[in-house]
Amino acid sequence: MKKLLYIIPFLFLALLFVQCTDEISNNIIIPDPTCTDGIQNGDEVGIDCGGSNCEPCEDAIGGLDFSGIYVQEDQVGRPAVSIVFVTLGLRDAYNTTIPSELTVNFQQDMQANLMLHNPAYATNILGQDAAAFTSLLSKDVLWVGQTGVATFYDGTNILTGRRLQDDVMDFHLLLLYGGADVNNPLNDGTNNQPLLIRDGVSENDKPFLANFPYLASPF
Repeated sequence: MKKLLYIIPFLFLALLFVQCTDEISNNIIIPDPTCTDGIQNGDEVGIDCGGSNCEPCEDAIGGLDFSGIYVQEDQVGRPAVSIVFVTLGLRDAYNTTIPSELTVNFQQDMQANLMLHNPAYATNILGQDAAAFTSLLSKDVLWVGQTGVATFYDGTNILTGRRLQDDVMDFHLLLLYGGADVNNPLNDGTNNQPLLIRDGVSENDKPFLANFPYLASPF
């Protein structure tokens, strides 16, 4: 009987220890954020910088402060669209308008300028009349196809992305002045027509690099 009384307390302590061990192993202990732990946590705005406890990011080694209010200054999806198709006095407003609001605010202005550039415009190689073409242009975004070939235009695929070697200006000129038949474009320099579907620049002065960042080396 005395042995049993001695064993019971030990069994109770053993069960208590097992229970505590399980509770610790089933919980993740997250340390308090510090300004020297090498990760962005707490209310830091960069790695170990900014927020209420750490040094400002501009004063931290290798840190950047991305806090504050940002203002859009330019469209970057299809550069040069605003230069050709948006009235000069409206270009700043165009560049600071979010893409989802561009069509309603600028499509009609772009269509008017399209007809100034080419009064004979009817349909382009995409089968678009003036309203459809300028609606496409007004959405200054660059689509990227998740499958297939990524290209601005390669004769088959159209606006599925952009490669460095894509001749973007020639494609824009073809859409603007080339008419509906890609195999027999207008304004191509034949039959006494002006050459308006090419800019005359067919390649870089230097070749593209084979490795990242792939851009041609500077002069």
